[in-house]
Amino acid sequence: MSKPVIALWFGAGGEAHAEAGLKAIRESHPGVRLLLLTRREAAGAHHALADEIWDDGAVRGASAFLARARRLSWASPGHIYDLEGSRMTVFLRLCVWPRPQWHHMTPNPRLAAETGLLS
Repeated sequence: MSKPVIALWFGAGGEAHAEAGLKAIRESHPGVRLLLLTRREAAGAHHALADEIWDDGAVRGASAFLARARRLSWASPGHIYDLEGSRMTVFLRLCVWPRPQWHHMTPNPRLAAETGLLS
């Protein structure tokens, strides 16, 4: 059985960016379970593209960050796609164990240039 694929998106780049990213992930990983970690408000818009939607929750700060890292680690994904491209998701990459393949599809070219990420 294949490990799941997780996409992270919390609103950066807008709905069109998220939809294009999710479609590209589906094409790259046909038949694999796709999980989307997103905001509650955005969950409904992409329900057809993901097998399961994980609500990010309303909590913010360090406890929310640690909860995200723990949740991603427990899922044991084969790939994580960062559609957000924020500093938080870049740092989150270092906190998920075991380390899956991490792909950046950032809508933020300035952050990509600052951190050396390629979209």
